[in-house]
Amino acid sequence: MAALSLTVARTDPKPPLGQPGAACLFEMRTKDGHEANLRVEASTPVSEQEARLLFRATAQVTVMTPAGVITGVGDEAEAFTRRSEPGFKYAEYMVRARTGNLVVKVWLAVGGASYAATETLASKALTLLKATQAAVPTV
Repeated sequence: MAALSLTVARTDPKPPLGQPGAACLFEMRTKDGHEANLRVEASTPVSEQEARLLFRATAQVTVMTPAGVITGVGDEAEAFTRRSEPGFKYAEYMVRARTGNLVVKVWLAVGGASYAATETLASKALTLLKATQAAVPTV
């Protein structure tokens, strides 16, 4: 995250909605004062089948654009992107993966005078996804 020059302003450890697990939202600021956010979420439904349903449900409710399947990070994994302009350029990247009964989601969004490169956001999000997967046991 140092490459993006982000500083944490606030954290919110609110757990995933309706699922056992843990999560944290990091509200941050860029070097030039723009909004940035990171949410890391690890859900551990009681069964692999429930995890599959949770994984598929996210794709059905997100407003983000599918960016494709990600290989090498679980039984199922995919990414989404979005760009918007809420008074500044806001680039978002979300990657989520399912391994057994573990569903990990990493959402990284950075604002600025120009859009943050998707490749940069993807690299950071994938690093965090892999670290989270390594830290959480699966069934």
